[in-house]
Amino acid sequence: MQKTHDLVATVGKYTDREGNEKKRFQKCGSAFSDDQGRISLKLDAVPVGQEWSGWLSLYDVDRDRGQQSQPPQHQQNVVRDEFGDPVRSPMPQGQNEPF
Repeated sequence: MQKTHDLVATVGKYTDREGNEKKRFQKCGSAFSDDQGRISLKLDAVPVGQEWSGWLSLYDVDRDRGQQSQPPQHQQNVVRDEFGDPVRSPMPQGQNEPF
């Protein structure tokens, strides 16, 4: 079997530092396809709570490969998670968050 998709749930919203409202996602598992074209789902997590609508979305595993343009110079070293969102690195010891 070959992994073809990520299973993703929208589990809420948040406001980023610039004041933009963004969706919060949770990866819940993967979809696989076998040689006969059958699709199997592997769940790693199931969201709970009022924010989850009950829907899971399928995103191609290679959805972003080779399709992104070069980020601006100041963002080239940004580490991103599997959904393309920036991952914040921990603050150096002895420093506090800026908010």
